[in-house]
Amino acid sequence: MIFAASPVIVLGMTMLISDVADALASGQLSARDHLEQCLAAIDSEDGRRAFVTVNAEEARRNADHTDMLHKAGATLPAFAGVTLSVKDLFDIAGEVTRAGSRVLDDAAPASVDATVVARLKAAGFNIIGRTNMTEFAYSGLGMNPHYGNPRSPYGRDIDDGFVAGGSSSGSAVSIADGMAAATIGTDTGGSTRAPAVFCGITGLKPTTTRMPGDGVFPLSTSFDAAGPMGHSVDCCAILDSLMAGGSGTIEADFPASGLRLAVPRGYLFEDLDDQVSQDFETALSRLSAVGVTISDVRLDILEELRPANLPKSIVSAEAYEIHRELLASGRDLYDPYIATRLAAGADIAAADYIAMHRDRAAVCAEVAGLTRPFDALILPTTPTLPPALAGLQGTDMLMKTSARVLRNTALSNYLDRPTITIPGHAPGTAPTGVSLIGSRSHDRRLLAIAAGLEDIIRIKA
Repeated sequence: MIFAASPVIVLGMTMLISDVADALASGQLSARDHLEQCLAAIDSEDGRRAFVTVNAEEARRNADHTDMLHKAGATLPAFAGVTLSVKDLFDIAGEVTRAGSRVLDDAAPASVDATVVARLKAAGFNIIGRTNMTEFAYSGLGMNPHYGNPRSPYGRDIDDGFVAGGSSSGSAVSIADGMAAATIGTDTGGSTRAPAVFCGITGLKPTTTRMPGDGVFPLSTSFDAAGPMGHSVDCCAILDSLMAGGSGTIEADFPASGLRLAVPRGYLFEDLDDQVSQDFETALSRLSAVGVTISDVRLDILEELRPANLPKSIVSAEAYEIHRELLASGRDLYDPYIATRLAAGADIAAADYIAMHRDRAAVCAEVAGLTRPFDALILPTTPTLPPALAGLQGTDMLMKTSARVLRNTALSNYLDRPTITIPGHAPGTAPTGVSLIGSRSHDRRLLAIAAGLEDIIRIKA
């Protein structure tokens, strides 16, 4: 099987955001050459699966304008000319936001950019296109019957290949394949982290209130969080800063020695694929060897609740409310699997919805108290290796497989805590991920911790 575990290298340079930005600023690389390298990568079977639309000509005009200003000695934004792919869930002025569906084909184009998109444009990023995704972001597999199924870079030489993870599947593939230097997605139950794991990259789920949600088509307003994916923790930190209204800074590495990490043993460790378990335990050993204190904890309240993929949930209630009119008028335009999932929220009573919010708040408070002595929680990002596309047919199989993929990631969304996943596999092996869960609203501290642990967790060639 073919799998690249390291950042894509183009013309002897990595596709790390800071490397590309530095090369553009120094004149070592032109914005047009950088763009053309990305467009060449998109011009492939997997490129066509990864994107819904490619804005090649507009992106070329933007790149040429950047190069002209650079030659004229103008002062440019820090990330001028760096390519950016955008999940088909964000508004871009003048474009229709379809959310990976055909249901919104006749919707009016957006009049303004989503705020996070506008901030990235202002920082100089050049949007190369809109990436494919699970329809309306409601699955952890990343499959799409309308625009094709993005595939993990792992195992593309085997049959139909393996899922890229969802819902932000095309965004993750665009980074892994060198189709863009930066990307943004969204995360409601694991939708930046599952694709990041299955594509061998890094992904961040911020605290829900960190990013403005205007101009982002919602799935669940209580759980949705726009977030970045990239080749490194620093890539995610740069994008996180900009999306939240900052200047695009990274965080200084938090020293590993003396850190206290908690392993939430229990249902989150049940039924792990062998390689997932082995890679995670290897990561723990490497961390312990450099002075990180690893403690097993038991969070009994989570054992009782097991919040991931509950048949009746806040997410399902809110998703149905958003889609009930569209389902009533055009259900035949939906992916049948997604329509079935959305319709499942129809019978949730208002009293139950209110009670679920009350219960969630109580669980978050109790878990916060139990985990306060620790700097972060650490666990396998997903219990499974990427599932094979060939075996995923029928609504029941899709639901079961998606639920397993998102079992561990959904915990962070329920607790509303920032979480980052870092690749944990050896080069050439199937991709696995190690997740660090921080404290709510302490996103930048989590990024500093992750920056200090990244080189310990990642297994280099």
